[in-house]
Amino acid sequence: MALRLAYCGLGLSDVDAWSRFGIGALGMMADDRGDLRRLRIDDRAWRFALHPGSEDDIRYAGFECEDLAELASRRDTLVAAGIICTDLEEAERAERQIEAGFRLCDPDGLRIELVVGHEAAAAQFHSDLTQGFCTGDQGLGHIVLTIVDLDRGIQFYEKLGFALSDFITVPMGPASLRIAFMHCNARHHSLAIAALPGGKRLNHIMVEVEQVDEVLLGHRRCVEQGYTTGGIGRHPNDQMLSFYVQTPAGFDVEYGWGGREIHGEWDVAEYDHISIWGHERAA
Repeated sequence: MALRLAYCGLGLSDVDAWSRFGIGALGMMADDRGDLRRLRIDDRAWRFALHPGSEDDIRYAGFECEDLAELASRRDTLVAAGIICTDLEEAERAERQIEAGFRLCDPDGLRIELVVGHEAAAAQFHSDLTQGFCTGDQGLGHIVLTIVDLDRGIQFYEKLGFALSDFITVPMGPASLRIAFMHCNARHHSLAIAALPGGKRLNHIMVEVEQVDEVLLGHRRCVEQGYTTGGIGRHPNDQMLSFYVQTPAGFDVEYGWGGREIHGEWDVAEYDHISIWGHERAA
């Protein structure tokens, strides 16, 4: 049984600016529901909900199970571990466009939703900027979160159904920063967590395009439209060719191609560098 990252809810001080960024720079598609602004990247009804708010951060993340039996099994495991799980109310299920689900909180208070039956869109996905994004059984991409206690975070997300992919530890001033990368399907990681307390919970969201040229074209669009970007580069662990761009909310989006997949037996590796090459930070 595998999970997949189904959707993210973002609290944004400037919904219009983020919507323009997602559509005009990254190639996403608008699909609003009532007053709620939403963005699509594939055949699902939505992937990103843009809620008005002052936090400029992630509000919730939804992970989809295969069926109701898996949803119930995962809930039983979490409850047995002492984690409080609460059914999503009817209005919440309608807004999310899901069949069923429940919510819980991670150790630092982020709302996590486990759901089933995330609806397909009524119309085909279309963008003038990209041929499409890699989603399907691997979900919408990955999120990288900051957390106070790395070991506690790993233990929580393992209970949720994640497994370790690898670690990267790099110098950070007089100390070091250790990042845990975790998978819940074939995507190398759907989640990474790093012990960086304070500031935003969301470091970045990654979306993966289907063609390598679209990374270069996306980078050019972001630069031409005045967004702050780093250089194109490749990571050592997931092998993703990508660049980072700062969104209007202050956190980043990683725009990538060619991510490594995990199948079968897997050895958890240790790396001491973020990038094989590139990913230079903007001055």
